Amino acid sequence: MSLPTESHVEQWLTQLGETDEAMAQATAEYSAAKENLKVQRALATPSTGTSIERERAALTSAQYKIALDALKEAEYQKILLSLKRRQWELGIDVWRSLNANLRH
Repeated sequence: MSLPTESHVEQWLTQLGETDEAMAQATAEYSAAKENLKVQRALATPSTGTSIERERAALTSAQYKIALDALKEAEYQKILLSLKRRQWELGIDVWRSLNANLRH
């Protein structure tokens, strides 16, 4: 990988600005999926049986698995976008450091 240039920094700043809403959306979707997992578990918990039987029924239900898969996907998307943004931020930091060192 080559050293960052001013052109790279402009591109990264643009990408950071353009992904603000996507990052907010990914974070909101992750939070909602996390809450939905709790809701689906509660909905799938039968009212009869021992505590272990009720928990087993809830955790093995189709609706809980769907909610768990949705949470997994939401977390993946959030982390992926976060890592991309962090990479751009680090590139900008490297460029700043290189430029600061050239002035001295």
